[in-house]
Order: sequence, then C-alpha cells, then structure tokens
Amino acid sequence: MSNSFSKSAKENKLSLWIGVSLLWGTIFFLTSIFALGFVSEQRHGVSSFHPSIVDSIKAYSIYVVFVIGVAVSGFLFNKLYDPTGEKRNKRIAEVTAGKKENYFVSFAGSLATGFVFGLFTALAFLLAQHLFGVAAEADVTTVMLASLVNVGAGVAGSLATGIVFVVLKLMGKFPSSETA
Repeated sequence: MSNSFSKSAKENKLSLWIGVSLLWGTIFFLTSIFALGFVSEQRHGVSSFHPSIVDSIKAYSIYVVFVIGVAVSGFLFNKLYDPTGEKRNKRIAEVTAGKKENYFVSFAGSLATGFVFGLFTALAFLLAQHLFGVAAEADVTTVMLASLVNVGAGVAGSLATGIVFVVLKLMGKFPSSETA
C-alpha cells in the first residue's frame, strides 16, 4: 500500500486555510494569554493580566475574526503569487522527499506567526475591554515582550510538527508522493 497525498490534500482551498489558521490561531491565543500573564508578572511583581475564562471567550470571539481575516488574506495572496499551484506542489514534493524542512516546518513563518498572533491576542483583549467590559489590561511594553516570548511557542509548534513528520516517515506512514 502506497501512501500518497489525496487530491483534496493537494488542493489550495480556502476552507483549508481557515481550518489550519483557526487550529494554530487557537493554540497561539492560549500561549499568548500565558505569555501576557507571565511577562506582566515579571515586570510588575503581580500579573495585571489575568482574564477569566468568560472574558477570554469574549476576547476570542473578536480574535477569531482576525484569524479568519489572516486566512482569507493568505489564501488570496497565495492565489496571486502561485495561481497554478506549481510552487505549492513543488514545495510539497520537496518536503515529502526530505529535501526541505526536516525538523522545523515553516521555521520563518513560525517566528512571525508567534509574534503577530501575540499582538492579535492583546488587541482582541483591548477591543473586548471596550466592547464587553473585559477585565484584562497590558501596557504596550508588556504586549511587545509577551509577543516575543510567544515566538517560542511558534518555534515549539514548528519543531513539534517536524518531529511528527519525521516519525511518520520512519513508520512509513508519511505520504511518499504527491500523486493520488
């Protein structure tokens, strides 16, 4: 039995962009909350950022709009940059063959994503504070430092994904070609 990418896995669909963005966006939302609380406590001795679960859900409802906006923008940019999907298929083939990203999957992207989603989390809480009365505050320095700390979550996610790829390859479960 040959493992291969299915046709739907190779297609560049908006639903895939939104799904993956929501998955990673949710993880980064949680790590950003931790980072904001941690940095706030380190800077002030006591954390001024400790939102309740209900307040976090209110902020998340705003954050989801940001994440979907990023997914749609990324999808549209990708369609402009690679309208035929040729570059995407080449990248899939290189990753599958082990020529690219053996341990870190999209390392540069993980650095940017960790930082930007840290900023988005803080912005979502700021907007939720004004719209819903959420009780969570962080100053600009705390937000910037927490976003830098959140880069570690991006690197960890990239490394974890790479390790999963390596293990799947060793087990013979990773797709070996890009044909259905």
